This record gives sequence, C-alpha cells and structure tokens, in this order.
Amino acid sequence: MATLMYPQRIIFGNGVLDKIAEEVFPFGRKALLVTGKTSMRKTGVLDRVLKILSSGGIKVELFDKVEHDPSLDTVNEGIEVARERGVSSVIGLGGGSPIDAAKAIAIVAPREGKVERYYYGEESIDTPGIPFIAVPTTAGTGAEITSNAVLTDKKNKVKKSLRSPFMIAKVALVDPQLTLFCPPSLTAYSGMDALTQAIECFISKASNPITDVLALEAIGLLFFNLPLAVKNGKDMQAREKVCLGSLLQAMAFSNAGLGAVHGLSHPLGAYYNIPHGLACAVLLPYVLEVNLPFCREKMDIVAKKIGVEKGENVPSAIRELLQKIDIPPTLKQWKIKKEDIPSLVAKSKSRSMSMNPGNLSDRELSQILEKVI
Repeated sequence: MATLMYPQRIIFGNGVLDKIAEEVFPFGRKALLVTGKTSMRKTGVLDRVLKILSSGGIKVELFDKVEHDPSLDTVNEGIEVARERGVSSVIGLGGGSPIDAAKAIAIVAPREGKVERYYYGEESIDTPGIPFIAVPTTAGTGAEITSNAVLTDKKNKVKKSLRSPFMIAKVALVDPQLTLFCPPSLTAYSGMDALTQAIECFISKASNPITDVLALEAIGLLFFNLPLAVKNGKDMQAREKVCLGSLLQAMAFSNAGLGAVHGLSHPLGAYYNIPHGLACAVLLPYVLEVNLPFCREKMDIVAKKIGVEKGENVPSAIRELLQKIDIPPTLKQWKIKKEDIPSLVAKSKSRSMSMNPGNLSDRELSQILEKVI
C-alpha cells in the first residue's frame, strides 16, 4: 500500500510568483515572511514579493535572519516574532534553509515553549500550526514539498529533522524564473542534492510504484539538464527542466525516504559547515558503490535512464557529471579530522539511514568517509 502526502496546492510554472497574494489571502491578511539575510534583497526578489503582497492587501512582518543551515536559536527568534505579531500565515522565501526555518516557525509558534521541545521529541506535533506557504528560489532541496525541517543545534553539533505531517505547506509556488538568480556553484550544489534525493528514494526500502515513476523521471531531467543550467544560468529551458526534476524528486522522496548519503551528509554539515548539496554530491558515487549489491536491479534501471550500460557504471557516470559542474571528487579541502569519523558515523543513524537499501555497518560507513576526506 502506498500513502502519499503533498501540499494542498502545487503551482508550477514561469511567472507564478505573481499569484502569491491571492494564494496567501485566504489564510488572513497578516503574514510573516521568512527569508535569508542578503540574497533575496540583492536580487530584487524580496522587493518584488513585498510589492505583490502589499498590492494584494497582505500586511507583511519581515524576518530576514535565516542563515545557511538554520539554527535552533534563529528559529526560536522567528517563533517569538510570529507570536508577538499575531500573524495568520508564514511564508518561506528562498532556498531550503529559509523554507525549513519558516516551516518550523509555523508549526511551533501556536504551541508552548521553544523548538527544542519538539526537535528532541519531548512533545509530539499532532495538530496543525499556522498556515505555511513555500516559495523556493533554488531547485534542489524539495523543502517546499516535504513534511520536515532540517535544523541544526550548533551547541551540540546535531543536525536533524523536525518532522510532522502537519508541517506540509498549504501552497507551494514553484517559479523556475526565480532560479535565474542562482550562481553556478549554488545551481550545482542544489541540483546535486536533488539528483541524490531522486536516486536515493528510487532505491529506498520504502519506495513504491508511484514514487518510482516520479523519481526516475526526475533522475533523467536532472542528470542531463543540470550541466546545461550550470554552464549557462540564463538557459530558461534547462532551468525549467531542473526545477521540474527537483519538484518531482521532492514528491517522491517525501514519501519514500532517502538513504546513507543523507544520513552521512547531515553530521558532516553540523561538524564542518559543509554545504549540504556539496556533501551529497561527493558522497553519492561512493555510497552507490557500497549499495549496489542490495539494489542491482534498480541500479540497472537508473543506468538505462542516464545512458550507461549497467548499474555498476552509474558511480562513474556521477563522477563525470561532477567534473562537468566543477564539484571536486573529495572533501579534502574541508580538512575533516579522521578522529571525528566515529562520531560522524554515530550521528548518521537517522531516519534517512534506516531507508538505505542495505544495512551498512559502522565499518562500511567509516570506510566511505575515509575515502571522501
């Protein structure tokens, strides 16, 4: 049996940002707009969104303090703003970090206490929060679709998800034109996050026939169009196909789960602040090599989709792709300490790891990390 969960409304296409006010309006006239510190302002997207919302009768409270890998402290600050201002909706604008922060703010604000209470499972989330609207400006994380928010406890070096079905967006506005502002490196990192998620959910223990169709289509769209979007950021056709691939894989992995790449990438981000998409990209071929015996049939299908002969050829094809989009084959530049590997492995035992096609031992996970550092 397959049970699927998605936002109530997914609006995809060039120019759909213009609909944001009419989509927010049914939830009330006072919105908290959550975004990052600089990029949305620099590109002019923030001013455009504020203008559309104002023209549509929406009063906006701006919270523009979200950092790369949102911290619990930042989320708590946003929660206090939402409570004090009495907002009727929360809008997440930007990449995965602002959207995840907005999601967490929206679900915790109507409840008691700080986000830690729910992040560490002291209390469950079993009722809706403030209505949440997602407006992604990158193609990759899929945060606009998912029912979780990846947050970082910087003090304790923990990076994991706050999760509840009630965290799914009421509306996801996916406008490929917004990704035109992404520089090549961000396009590459975000796109590889998407491709990793597409492959991981396709071979996941929890995959099903519906998620398989979505994931496989996403794999093809991302593998062939990401290099084009990185090479020429103004290639609107490539941008649109990468966005569509990202959307499809998010619909797939949000229901089928992920795997060891994401299990390992989160502690790497928490310990060394490595960009998530970069960590995923570098880990992917190494993890696929270890996973191959557990999912050979499905890897053969992936191989056919990306134009190589067999599943065992997929890791090499991924490495060739990384070279095309200027992503290094290892994480040596981050100077990861070998003595940290046991802790990184211990903190990799997340929900994502439980969905990996093979039950990898600590030794196998350590060997993967030794190869990438």
